[in-house]
Amino acid sequence: MSLFSRIFGSNDDSKRQEYVHYVLYEAKGKYCLKKMKKTILMFPDRINTNAHAEAKTQHVFTKKFRSLLEFWSYITKSKKWYLEYQADTIEHIEKYIETLAPLIAKETNELRRNMEFSKSDNFIIAQWDNLLFRYKDKSELVLQESKKLKTFCANCKNERRGFSQRYPKSICHECSSKVTDKNGRSIEFFNSEALGSGCQGCYSGTNQKEKYELNVCYIDGKEFVAEEARFGGIVINLKEEL
Repeated sequence: MSLFSRIFGSNDDSKRQEYVHYVLYEAKGKYCLKKMKKTILMFPDRINTNAHAEAKTQHVFTKKFRSLLEFWSYITKSKKWYLEYQADTIEHIEKYIETLAPLIAKETNELRRNMEFSKSDNFIIAQWDNLLFRYKDKSELVLQESKKLKTFCANCKNERRGFSQRYPKSICHECSSKVTDKNGRSIEFFNSEALGSGCQGCYSGTNQKEKYELNVCYIDGKEFVAEEARFGGIVINLKEEL
């Protein structure tokens, strides 16, 4: 299980690393979420670089909920909830996957619709979707909810065909025909190498003879980036804000 970790320096040439995880369980008719923090004091300058002080585990809090819906409302109340409550840091969450599956699908779909997350955030969001894929063979309900996961065009916002975790900020086929250079001249991109690799731009209507040497392109003033897709073809994504 991967856990949140933070590393802090100290004055004695040691580093303090913190791991945070949660435990979800039922007790006396309530759903409980227990937050735990493990602190490890490491000494990287010692001869044995793996040497560290004894780990200390601390109980931070326990929250109680009348229902799983109340639990879900609690962990998703902030805009970037998925950064604190990562799917693989909550022990035993798979026990409640049938109830949580429709809530997960609805919430991550909304995140992809709004597109207010970074590329690194996307991998964390995908952990929640992966819960549905992991347990879809064990439950018909979870299987049906996994089929409701969606991605949306980064330009027109319409739902795209199929579901793409890898390219949640890509544009649809219709919008790819609207791509231009900075001055509004129409351009297109294609694979420049055999077997669907490479990415080359050219100006539309020139039989691919007049090249466009950038991978940044525009639709109505919005910046996008063209690149070679993982399994061939071209994908055009909304440009990441730095």
